[in-house]
Amino acid sequence: MNPVPVNRPAGLPADRFGICQWFHFQDYQTVSRTVELLKELGIRHLRTGISWADFYRPGGKEWYDWQMNALADFEILLSVWHTPPSISEGNTCNSPPRRLRDFADFIDVVITNYGHYFTHLELWNEPNNRLKWDFATFDPAWRKFGEMIGAAACWAKHRGCTTVLGGIIPVDHLWLELMERYGVMQYIDIVAIHAFPGMWWPGQSNWDWHEHWAGWEQKLAYISGHAGPRPIWVTETGFSTWDLALARESKYELQVSALQSAADSSCRRIYWYSLIDLDPAREAIEGFHVDETNITWDSSNSTVIKSTHGMR
Repeated sequence: MNPVPVNRPAGLPADRFGICQWFHFQDYQTVSRTVELLKELGIRHLRTGISWADFYRPGGKEWYDWQMNALADFEILLSVWHTPPSISEGNTCNSPPRRLRDFADFIDVVITNYGHYFTHLELWNEPNNRLKWDFATFDPAWRKFGEMIGAAACWAKHRGCTTVLGGIIPVDHLWLELMERYGVMQYIDIVAIHAFPGMWWPGQSNWDWHEHWAGWEQKLAYISGHAGPRPIWVTETGFSTWDLALARESKYELQVSALQSAADSSCRRIYWYSLIDLDPAREAIEGFHVDETNITWDSSNSTVIKSTHGMR
């Protein structure tokens, strides 16, 4: 990863700033490189995941045993999602399990095997994004999701975990109110949101383009008003350097500005996505997330973390 030739931000708040980095199944090299870079940068907070589907692949448990041990020096926010297709309603990773209680059972397995490695447990990822939870086809009112996550969160609390409700995008108080109505929120300690201000493209469906974005404080205040006493964490934000018009990487100064803006906000915890770009040859969702789909377009979400002046 090359340093970015731009002015450096003044620094990043070490107690509030972290990195989100996903790892493909058995990608030992990227895990090792991530460990090296995080230590070099002095970053201790890391958000990463365990794929429920990958865990049950041949060698899955051995892979996650290795991954979690390799990351043992960091404070881990562990995100758990991806339904095993063999037990899902749609034979896909983003559809509900036919037996909703299976997710709570898997959370118990995760806590038993890896609870000593993570500090916070995030239940699912972007549940109001149909690419991560196909509500349009299988769960239009998110009732199944509410039942599934409520049971998992209840058991996680019983096991002594600090629970995080998987990052919502778009940031929607009505969706959060649904979770309250379904009884989920009584077991949730932290509400996570995602936002990518200025990153999407004109004329495309998006939530954070310039005309919709009034700043981090407005976004945080808006959803905080519907989250009760729970703190709001931004578990994913970032800015792609890939310029569609030029078909190459550029916009480095905008990326540094976006990073500094997020770091300067009042949010208690922010995770920047990501440290290492996704390989364009590997499968991903919209070029963003490691996933088992056939969507392979890559956003070249180049990081500027290495060009920062250090942690403050």
